[in-house]
Order: sequence, then C-alpha cells, then structure tokens
Amino acid sequence: MKVILTAQIANLGQIGDMVEVKNGYAKNFLIPNKKAICFTPNSQKLFDAKKAEFEKADESKLAVAKKVKDKMIGQNVIIIENASDDGRLYGSVNAVVISDEINKIIDEKAVVKTDVHLSNTIKDIGVYVVKVDLHPEVLFDVKVIVTRVESEVEVLLKAYDKAKKDAAAAEVKEKKSKKEKVVKSEEEFVVEIKEEVVAT
Repeated sequence: MKVILTAQIANLGQIGDMVEVKNGYAKNFLIPNKKAICFTPNSQKLFDAKKAEFEKADESKLAVAKKVKDKMIGQNVIIIENASDDGRLYGSVNAVVISDEINKIIDEKAVVKTDVHLSNTIKDIGVYVVKVDLHPEVLFDVKVIVTRVESEVEVLLKAYDKAKKDAAAAEVKEKKSKKEKVVKSEEEFVVEIKEEVVAT
C-alpha cells in the first residue's frame, strides 16, 4: 500500500515521503496513529495544503519527547505486582502498564503503549531494560523493576548489576580465549612452515 508520511518514521522516511508498506502496517499502525495517510491524487493535494501543520506537529512532538527523556534520566520505573514465592507474577506487565507508570513519573500523559517496545510481556519479578521510542530522534532505555514490595528493589538491582558484571567478565574471557586460540594456531602455522622448509 502506498502512503504519504505525515510524521518522521525511523527506517522508513521523513514527512512528505511517499512509501510502499504492507497493508497491515498501514491500516493497523501508521494511519490510526496519524503517522501517514493513504496515497491518492486527492490526498497528495490535501497533504501539500497541510504540510506546514504536520511539520509543526512533528516539532512539537520532538520537544515533548526530549522533555520526557530529560525527566526520565536516572529514574527507575518500579511496578509492584502480586507474585508467587518463586517470583512468577499472578498477572503480567505489558506496554500499557509501563507507559502508565512513566506518565506518573513525568506527571503528564506523553507516553502511549506503542512508544514502549517489549518483545514479550513480563511474567516474573526482576529488572528489565525496556526501549522507549517517542520520536525517531529520541530513543532511550528505561530500567523497569517488577517487584512484590518496595523493599525488594535494592536486592533486585544488586542482583541485576552482579549478573551484568558477570556477563561482561565472561564475554572478556571468551574474547581472550578466542584471541589465544588464534595466536596459537598462527604459531602452529609458523612451526609447520619451518618444518616444511627444513624438510626441503
């Protein structure tokens, strides 16, 4: 389906670009969220007449996005949910819950569920890093802490930091091991060449 973008879309285009997208993407996301209009000769004329309005709206959205990002710097999103002793939630945490919590922190309704990128709903207590995409020029991560009680937050954060350090150390060790294997194989190659030279 051909659409005219009425907002900047990352990896797709700028305001006014005519792009070909899948029908479902256009009908379920772009058009309902006022990010594009269907392309027809009439809609092109309509777009041309309102282009300045679309650009002004985009500038306004960018300003709001930057303000939200500034307010979220250093903030953790803490969500308290009921869970079993093994940490499984009785319900789940989705993009709607996270966007609502962010809006409470910033004290305005600037974030909607489509701005929050979750690969799967959260079903266990823990610390999760979630991407927030408010504008193609403003993308940032928030730390979402899902817990049963406020007093668990510090424990979860310490466990998360330790797991992160352990993962980083394991990665460094693996890279060092690969480098040593390469050096070893190069040494073996040199030895083989020397042996061939001696043999001749």
